[in-house]
Amino acid sequence: MQPKPAIHPASNCQNKSVCYIPALTGLRAIGAYLVFLHHYNPAAPGTFTNRLFAQGYVGVSVFFVLSGFLIYHRYADEYFGQRSWSWRTYLQNRFARIFPLYALMLLVTVGANYILGRAMSWPLLGVNLTLLKGFFDTYKFSGIAQSWSLTVEICFYLSVPLLFMLLKRWGALPLTAALVMIGLGLWATVGQAVWHGLFSSLPFLLFYTFFGRAFEFIVGLWLARRWHQNRLPSVRYATVSGLLLIAACIFWQANLSTITANPISLLWSEVVTYNYGLPIGIGVLFLGLLKQKSIIRQLLSQPIMQTLGRSSYAFYLIHVGVIANGLQKVGITNHWLLFGLLIVIAHGLHHFVEKPLHEWLQIQ
Repeated sequence: MQPKPAIHPASNCQNKSVCYIPALTGLRAIGAYLVFLHHYNPAAPGTFTNRLFAQGYVGVSVFFVLSGFLIYHRYADEYFGQRSWSWRTYLQNRFARIFPLYALMLLVTVGANYILGRAMSWPLLGVNLTLLKGFFDTYKFSGIAQSWSLTVEICFYLSVPLLFMLLKRWGALPLTAALVMIGLGLWATVGQAVWHGLFSSLPFLLFYTFFGRAFEFIVGLWLARRWHQNRLPSVRYATVSGLLLIAACIFWQANLSTITANPISLLWSEVVTYNYGLPIGIGVLFLGLLKQKSIIRQLLSQPIMQTLGRSSYAFYLIHVGVIANGLQKVGITNHWLLFGLLIVIAHGLHHFVEKPLHEWLQIQ
């Protein structure tokens, strides 16, 4: 059985592979709640505040960078031979982490829609159940709409051993370039058949597939690798610097539509800003959370944030969909009340469903 992780500041952790980083768990909750703000924008339409909250989908980028960091942190020592690597153990534990709760919520969604007369076809159910839907522009928002990001996660999980090796041999930027080129090749070949939206548009490839979002994972992988090697970059005031970089990206994109309406300019600004600039800002923030004491790290490490962070996956799955819709249909129209109730429901799902299933299915 693997030793349980020690709970103490990351900067004091000697055995990195079993070190628990409380602030990163708290940050998961922030990422999920940013996505909620995107979907339930509380500001008046047409205002800068509305455009600012609309950028809340950057919470997904937080998840992707965090996923890259934690996967390297958890599995790199096994892969590189310090402990035994098992494909079966790795894949089963990844399956146990994300699939059971997703499958349950998908069946709830399909059942509710069937009762309402919106039955899902068997092929579409299959595409959703296998998480292949995220490869198709036509189907990416079917079923649980926000679960398109799980297809991206699955692609990352399956490619992790190769990414470990290539990151070590090539470095972060060449590896990113190679993955983007593979994606562009799929768009230029398979995508031109326009078969159910399979890699069929450049914006879809860049914003909804692993190949377009690869840099976010690689930033996390690279940072975790440097941390394990005790070679983290020295950045003074890294926590504040990371937050400022993140804020600059968000403020720029929130204001861009007032500067230009050119779709080409908007597309490439989002690619540069969110696919590449934002992950760097998130990485610098992580660097601060790992190395430096700060109020932000203390707040994210509080017990309440740990609880919210652990239930953030459940919250992400239910914040849009049949549960949220059902609450609104029974009169919960205030977004902040809805937000609070979804947090409570997510906590229950995590405690009574997600956590027990994960512990039952994972291999220790």
